[in-house]
Amino acid sequence: MKTTLLSTLLMLCLGLPASAYSQLATLNAPSSIETKLTAPDAESGDEFGRAVAVQGSVAVVGAPNDQAAGYGTGAAYVFEKTTSGWQLQQKLTAPDGSSYSFFGTSVAIDGDRIVVGAYGDQNAGNYAGAAYVFVHAGSQWTSEQKLTGSENSAFDSFGISVAIQGDSIICGAFGNSDFNQGEVGSAYVFQRIDGVWLQQQELTASDAASLARFGLSVAMSEDTIVVGADGDSELGFFSGAVYVFAFDGSKWIQQQKLHAQDARESASFGYHLALSGDTIVAGAPGDEVGNHTRGAAYVFSRRAHGWLQDRKLVAKDSDVFDGYGLRVAVSGDTIAVGSAFDHDAALYGGAAYVYTRSGQSGWSLHEKLFASDAARDDAFGCAVAASNNTVVVGAFGKSDIAFYAGAAYVYEF
Repeated sequence: MKTTLLSTLLMLCLGLPASAYSQLATLNAPSSIETKLTAPDAESGDEFGRAVAVQGSVAVVGAPNDQAAGYGTGAAYVFEKTTSGWQLQQKLTAPDGSSYSFFGTSVAIDGDRIVVGAYGDQNAGNYAGAAYVFVHAGSQWTSEQKLTGSENSAFDSFGISVAIQGDSIICGAFGNSDFNQGEVGSAYVFQRIDGVWLQQQELTASDAASLARFGLSVAMSEDTIVVGADGDSELGFFSGAVYVFAFDGSKWIQQQKLHAQDARESASFGYHLALSGDTIVAGAPGDEVGNHTRGAAYVFSRRAHGWLQDRKLVAKDSDVFDGYGLRVAVSGDTIAVGSAFDHDAALYGGAAYVYTRSGQSGWSLHEKLFASDAARDDAFGCAVAASNNTVVVGAFGKSDIAFYAGAAYVYEF
């Protein structure tokens, strides 16, 4: 029963053995500036805020249930911070958008390019999946290319996760099922050559197994790629794992497989990932504290001989199935962890925890965020993104404009 309930909640959002328990933050006197983002054409069920990304003064918000060409067509909205504050710059849609594509399920940005995942795209059958690349030209974002995997087939869910850095893109396909096994998973790396995105390599786990769901989450930074496999069962059913790949100059090589030091069954370690420089953050929303499922986020640091677990972040004030660790983000010395079903501000209203790193003291809670207009079922924290001192938090259940129209919140520290 526990595994079934946890799986339902999860799909709603879809070295130094130390543990850092966050201290309870107050609901008032926040140290950050909040800006609420919404879609000007919001409709019931859009779920604006399901996915978020931010880099500098540009934020991208996914609304995978936008109904432009039928239910679940999807959209992504680009906002830019100007002298007048955060303003909508453009609404992005798939050139070939159709119902149940869920364009906007995942989003990523780097420089003048945005990648949007559409895991329901039917290019090779139901839920084969695709990803779309947009480039900023002049004052507009224009469609550059549609990406699909070389092995795309029904239910691969290519594009469930995306990441971009420079001329490289990685797209997860957790449903890829090789050797007659279900949800083995893979991830595809694309390289931009002479203005065209070409598949460079398909990544798979060295110990690929059924239900591992390799590719459910991906992240990229410099010459490192990390891929989550929350269904990996090496240390217990759905205990989870994270695979680290390094670029050797010609191809990506699996360098290491990471587990939580206190790995346990149903933790779903690697359900979501973030990577910045020498820091990996892996969410484990099914992790148990005592005998209760409260979730955790694990921080790994790159050392001379590989990646080692540095800290385990756990919300001391969390309740059972708050969803802590469903989404994680990291940028430099800032980590954000979503807790989409937190009850402190409102029943299932959600929260996000922001941690900062300073010197020898390591990671400590800077602030627990709640939406200033928190309401029941907001699911605030279902998506998080960070860029320097800016954190963006999605709340796909926000219903003040229309039922489950959604919202996103920008916090500047």
